Amino acid sequence: MAADTRDSTSPKQPTANSDMAGSNGKTYETFNYPATAENKDSLPGANSKILVERQKEPGFVEALKTIKLQDFKEVHKKPCTREGFLTGIGAAFATGGVRAILGAPIFTACNWAVGAFAFGSFAMHEYCQAKRRREKEGIQKVNAALMEKKIKEEMKREETRKARRKAKEEAER
Repeated sequence: MAADTRDSTSPKQPTANSDMAGSNGKTYETFNYPATAENKDSLPGANSKILVERQKEPGFVEALKTIKLQDFKEVHKKPCTREGFLTGIGAAFATGGVRAILGAPIFTACNWAVGAFAFGSFAMHEYCQAKRRREKEGIQKVNAALMEKKIKEEMKREETRKARRKAKEEAER
């Protein structure tokens, strides 16, 4: 089994360029300063008296602070959102209307309409996103095929040029 990386009994201190090459041949950057109690929170190369406050994991309030009114004003510009909303509105109208016509209480019909809106919007948005991914993959395949065809044509042209040069050189002799 692999050792626990949080085990602090035998900390490995990087030395100058000792850990530059990984086992897979890639080169990694190493930081050549020991992690001691007095500088574990300080910036490398900075005065050790200046400490960096540990950042807390962002919570719900911090997430809410990132939402702006402009995001709601431009929601219709996001890919697949328009289709999702229109499908949800249609599903809500149809489901709520049918429930109300069939004699369900108005609040029950409204609840069904809201549920149909949420489900319809979500389903259509996900379907649209999947369709966009498939289209993007198809475009990438076509581009790869075109690039391969272009390379083959270039190789054929180069062979033709070489044959012409060789024939011209032989004709000159």
